[in-house]
Amino acid sequence: MARKATSTDTPGTALVNWDEELAKQAEVAAGMEASAGGGQFFSTKGGQLSFNDMPIPGNHMAVIIVDSVLENVMYDGRYDPDVPQAPICFAFGRDEKDLKPHELVVANETAQHETCQGCPMNEWASAETGKGKACRNTRRLALVPAGTLSATGHLDQLATSDDLATAAMGFLKLPVTSVKGYATFVKSVAGALRRPPFGILTKISVIPDAKTQFRVVFSPLQPASDELMPVIMQRRAEASKLIEAPYSLESREAAPPPAKAGRGKPPASNRPPVKKGKY
Repeated sequence: MARKATSTDTPGTALVNWDEELAKQAEVAAGMEASAGGGQFFSTKGGQLSFNDMPIPGNHMAVIIVDSVLENVMYDGRYDPDVPQAPICFAFGRDEKDLKPHELVVANETAQHETCQGCPMNEWASAETGKGKACRNTRRLALVPAGTLSATGHLDQLATSDDLATAAMGFLKLPVTSVKGYATFVKSVAGALRRPPFGILTKISVIPDAKTQFRVVFSPLQPASDELMPVIMQRRAEASKLIEAPYSLESREAAPPPAKAGRGKPPASNRPPVKKGKY
């Protein structure tokens, strides 16, 4: 059962046993962000944070980010978040240099290149319109609830070890426009608190943005207590086995047709058509 947050839930001697290990993991997490420049998923569609189609009150939540991976994903034609469709190419990894199309993509013969580095669809100005990339470079985060927030966004109830052990794990795919903010958050926490994301309680909010409609923002709430760390590490091990759940490619044929002529589609020389075969 969750317990009331108190002023004693602050860094102290109880965290000493985890300091060295968490500091090492912080370097790993920050290094992954520096190198970057299947389960239940949270949604940020339309700027509303929801889980299993249920809106989350206040558009914010208190979580522990138990794991994260780099995700590259490409759709055939212009991507529309409001129209369900399967990607034709995707990749997961923890180091940008090692990213390459998933084995399912290779088997489907829709891999756009042997590796993500050097792929023409992962270059700027390869998108249908504008100067962006046809391949969306984002993050997939594994989250477990860490407690409840008040209407004003302050931590109200803390999750106990039992809560963390049994809570449903959810995954959040960041909008491309929120990736830079997440990278800044990870590196800031690593530098200031010497903690990786799973070593702290984090507030995730979805807020309006004049340029991108909305943004996903991250704020540190407090370090995870020594009492919670064993359970967090167990959930982290669980997440590592689930977080790279692949997309289904079976519905690709049902995807909407490419954008019609006259909507700014670049010439074939800039955006080669998708076709099966070798790279």
